Amino acid sequence: GGQGVLTTGLLLANAGMKEFEHVSWIPSYSATMRGGTVACYVTLSNEEIRSPLISRPEVMIIMDLPSLDTYERSILPGGALILDTSMIQREVQRDDIKIIPLPSTDLAKGLGSTQVSNLVLLGAYLAETKVLSIEAVEVTLENTLKENKKEKLIPLNIEALRCGYERKGMNIK
Repeated sequence: GGQGVLTTGLLLANAGMKEFEHVSWIPSYSATMRGGTVACYVTLSNEEIRSPLISRPEVMIIMDLPSLDTYERSILPGGALILDTSMIQREVQRDDIKIIPLPSTDLAKGLGSTQVSNLVLLGAYLAETKVLSIEAVEVTLENTLKENKKEKLIPLNIEALRCGYERKGMNIK
């Protein structure tokens, strides 16, 4: 919790509503009062979504070690795992998935705020999946920030999204 996973999922879902007929966004909180894991499940589909719960995701973004420990085994074989290596100092135990390590917190700090590390990871997700164009997500991000009277944050947020999307010179397994 507190790393922007719900915001990231909601941004993806809102952008997806413009291009997909059916969208679901389901937040999930662990039973722990404070410091527990938070997950967010997003489904974008042109077919009816029979269940919004996802037990075997194709792609996951993982932002911290407790989440990696909890969810690593659930990714479908052949799927992808995008993770913040600034926050996770252990190797992924799977060899049947694509691993996209990204020091997103460090990259976000270099941009001026660790609070945009979630957008760095979202950019990497967009580059990997091509499920939505980065431009579609940028428009949704800009509109969301304007609605919340946070226009001054638009340049930093767009820069973070682009940073993850372009991930030049990153080590991808």
